[in-house]
Amino acid sequence: MFKRVFAFRVCILAGVLFTVSMLSADTPLARFEGQPKFSDGKALGYFVWKDGDTWKLRWMTFGSEHRFSGRIHVDGGTIESLKRIDVDTERKVIAPGRPGRIVRGPRGRVRGRVGGRAPVVASREEDRIEQETEHLIRFITRTNEDVDGVNFKVAGNAEVLRFVLEIDGEPRPAEVEVGKGNFKPNENPLVVRLK
Repeated sequence: MFKRVFAFRVCILAGVLFTVSMLSADTPLARFEGQPKFSDGKALGYFVWKDGDTWKLRWMTFGSEHRFSGRIHVDGGTIESLKRIDVDTERKVIAPGRPGRIVRGPRGRVRGRVGGRAPVVASREEDRIEQETEHLIRFITRTNEDVDGVNFKVAGNAEVLRFVLEIDGEPRPAEVEVGKGNFKPNENPLVVRLK
């Protein structure tokens, strides 16, 4: 009886370890070299690649608005040189301002301005890309027709890079392509072993 219970527990443990190893499968670093092929607004999903020492992450839609969120975490090193890429400005001027008319006093001297208005500006409330710590970038954006994303570098003894990428609040690993071959790793999180 003891041997059967022990064998059963060993089988359960082996199954759990196999499942965990499948969930944390690594995509080889070489797969990330070079920019994937994509056209602005002609795809839905994420594109990840490495260009020299710079990592690039882009996301886009087919023209309908989607919420892109996630985080990028580095183990054993630091994230540096974070730069946001956004062809749509974070603050969009809806109506430009209009200067007031100049009021002149006696002898043509300027006394001030009357009327006019400030520009009407719409701000994007849910559009943040932040480096929370030296190891973590967190983002949440709404994107419709354009390309959005980040560039960053890793430094120090960086060993592993993890991308947790969601569309509309759900993991969608089938919508992630990496490197010049447009490889689809179909992993969540997307794990890259740097050493």
